[in-house]
Amino acid sequence: MSIIRVTEGENITAIEQNWTVFTDHFEAYAGNNSHFTAKNGTFIGEPKKDTSEETTYFKEGWWSSDAEGKNRITEAAIEDTVYFNIITQNIPDIDPITKKQSEISIQLYDDDGGWGNSSDPINVREVKKDPVTGKDIKGDLITSKTVSGNKVSYSLTLNKGLVSFIEEDAGDEIELYFECGYKEETKIKLPASQLNYLIVYEKEVLITVFVELPHSKETGWGAKGLAGHSAMAIGARYFDYGPNNTPGTYSERDYDVDFNEDGDKDDNVYLDSPSFKNSPGMPWWGSHIAQRKGIKPEQVTLDMVMEHIQLYWDDIQDPVTHVRTHRGTFIYGKVHKVEFYVKESQANKMIKWWEERYKHLKIYSVFPWTGEQCTTTVKTAIQEAFPWYSKVNYIADETQKPSGLLFELKKVISTSWQHKGEKAKITVIKEEATDFHE
Repeated sequence: MSIIRVTEGENITAIEQNWTVFTDHFEAYAGNNSHFTAKNGTFIGEPKKDTSEETTYFKEGWWSSDAEGKNRITEAAIEDTVYFNIITQNIPDIDPITKKQSEISIQLYDDDGGWGNSSDPINVREVKKDPVTGKDIKGDLITSKTVSGNKVSYSLTLNKGLVSFIEEDAGDEIELYFECGYKEETKIKLPASQLNYLIVYEKEVLITVFVELPHSKETGWGAKGLAGHSAMAIGARYFDYGPNNTPGTYSERDYDVDFNEDGDKDDNVYLDSPSFKNSPGMPWWGSHIAQRKGIKPEQVTLDMVMEHIQLYWDDIQDPVTHVRTHRGTFIYGKVHKVEFYVKESQANKMIKWWEERYKHLKIYSVFPWTGEQCTTTVKTAIQEAFPWYSKVNYIADETQKPSGLLFELKKVISTSWQHKGEKAKITVIKEEATDFHE
């Protein structure tokens, strides 16, 4: 909290050399004198206790990460389980009139931070198990809690439904508090201070983009970008795209492509000469890694890719027999790693796009009007989370080459609450090969 004093004229108070300021944020400067301005003057001495929030029945309320209320918190992430603790007074365990256990009313609110009553109520429901499926289902609204020994402990799981409140606030977080009531006392806000409201934000996900630039000795299509590569990891999950140049029979249904142009996508079609200009798509580094490890491309992880990139780029050949004993990675250009953080909901949009692409790999082509390629797929996945109207992290539609993607990524910033506004970290993780040969 900071204090701003406003005066139409000048209000000067002489003070001694030492003083104590009762506020959470204080700045002072002086040449010869220290000047404090205030509408009604400045008072020296111990501050009076604020009695505006004193009540007959409620003493204190706070958030914690434990049921005992010992570890007080003011921040939590979506899907965390937190506890709200209330200390009451003058409330008997058994109501003398109803002869039932005493209850207080409770209502959760999202504080909008504006003047007046600008908070939004958030309904909290019990979570029950469906007796048939065993899945969680919504139960009754929770509008009251029982009091025992003038204490209340309330457990809440901050489910993903709160993301919509964050989005409606057009911000990165919401601040939660409770309004409580007992008998004639209603709308008692707890915690009493806004400083102790619970800040709730989305979990963050690390986005890792790999950009291999074509080797400096490349020519032709290779120099234009074909000899480079673009790929990405969303958290630990890895995705990329490239051409399958192997002649063979391909399912139109699997690729969602009318290969033989007969008006449907129901055939199995033999392609005798697929090329980088027009071929079935496939995960690129992902397929190479999966083949080495005996897994599926969708099971490849970020750590596996980091390991793969550091391997030797060319085949290893026995000097005597000239037999090639190990297939190289063919990653011989300079490789950049670009890292930034996004909100989990943004990461999920990217994942959803890649999962759909892996179901239907479409057509790979260096010509953007014919199909997609490594850079355009990474670009499009990022655009799913950051469309042109989002005003941040938009990758231009014109971006087609790894070098262009790297240029665009230099402007990217993190959007998660924890790393908000930080520039993407760009690291060279592999220099171009010194023994490159075509």
